[in-house]
Amino acid sequence: MTATIAGAIILAEILMVGDSTIANVAQGANPQDGCEQRQKAAETRRVEAKGGKFFSLRYDEPMEIGNYDVTVTLGTGKGPCASYVKFMGRRLAVDRTETKAGETKSVSFTARVPGPYTTRRGDEKSNRRLQLEVFCDAPQEDMPAFKPIVAPAPDSRTIYLCGDSTVTDQRNEPWGSWGQILPAFVTRGWAVSNFARSGLALKTFEGEGRLTRILEHLKKDDWVVIQFGHNDQKIAGEEPGNGYTSRLNDWIDRIRAKGAFVVLVTPVERRRFDETTGEHQPKTLADYAEAVKSVAAAKGVPFIDLNDASYRMQGKMGAKGSCAIQCNNKGKIDNTHHNVYGAYEMARIVAAGLAEIPVVKDAIREAYRSFDPERPDANPNIPPSGKTDYTKPAGS
Repeated sequence: MTATIAGAIILAEILMVGDSTIANVAQGANPQDGCEQRQKAAETRRVEAKGGKFFSLRYDEPMEIGNYDVTVTLGTGKGPCASYVKFMGRRLAVDRTETKAGETKSVSFTARVPGPYTTRRGDEKSNRRLQLEVFCDAPQEDMPAFKPIVAPAPDSRTIYLCGDSTVTDQRNEPWGSWGQILPAFVTRGWAVSNFARSGLALKTFEGEGRLTRILEHLKKDDWVVIQFGHNDQKIAGEEPGNGYTSRLNDWIDRIRAKGAFVVLVTPVERRRFDETTGEHQPKTLADYAEAVKSVAAAKGVPFIDLNDASYRMQGKMGAKGSCAIQCNNKGKIDNTHHNVYGAYEMARIVAAGLAEIPVVKDAIREAYRSFDPERPDANPNIPPSGKTDYTKPAGS
């Protein structure tokens, strides 16, 4: 069964990378070949800022909970352009893809329609829509009709993410977390389902029923990636060797009972430099990182040392340079939370770590299977999407 764009909502908008004056103009949308009359009016938005100009098209279709293979044709077939694809809000599905004049490229990935999450207030509104957005820096008039091919992928596998504000899908610019970038580094046949939420610790993640919800959907040979520490640090009884350690052990047993696999990730390190000397300060989460390694060794599960890798990246970039990967909240650097550039770099570390695990190596696209945190990428300048809100995410 294959569904195309029938019944979808199409939105067109012009974006300038950055954040400044915004003007919205509604315009009529002419039905494209293969589109039904249920197609809604387009919206054009101009963002006056520095950087490249991107024109985007959106697809929004109700779906049942599950994994779906998505194929999108990028490029205009006219002039050269660079394209990106996002899904389910600000999650990156396809990294920068360049096409030459007269060229198009077909790209595929697997996306998950997650259904409801849970909070302290109960279930959130069910999220049963497949939302896609394609960005291209070509002129608007050169953009072809957006006709994604979407098909159920029942044989695909899922990587579930458990974590806090450094892992979750941050809804608003300029914030970013590695969990919303990781899908772009994963091959077709593997979907990423991000259950992380800002402010959570192992105890509160479990208390909200998020682990239970994952276990309800978990299939044999799926993977669960777990990263906590920032907020556990603030809860009495959740120290290493105490609740933090016992919960990790319990989660591993419950996940394995479903025939699935676990990867533990040490908590990403906070940025800390002496403001006067520029000296890199000691780690703030070393004891939690060591607890993760101890549990991994005792239980025989793989781990990714994001704590050490992020710390080394900060040290290499230096006091001033490392500010580039942290969120700049109206002139104040947030030393815990990343911007999209920082999220991209943390996701590179996690992807390379997953690629070192033989049974999950094929889940990572070949271009992202290795990464040296002491040789960080240049800023990928991913086009912004969603609204801008400088309200700090919960957790620190």
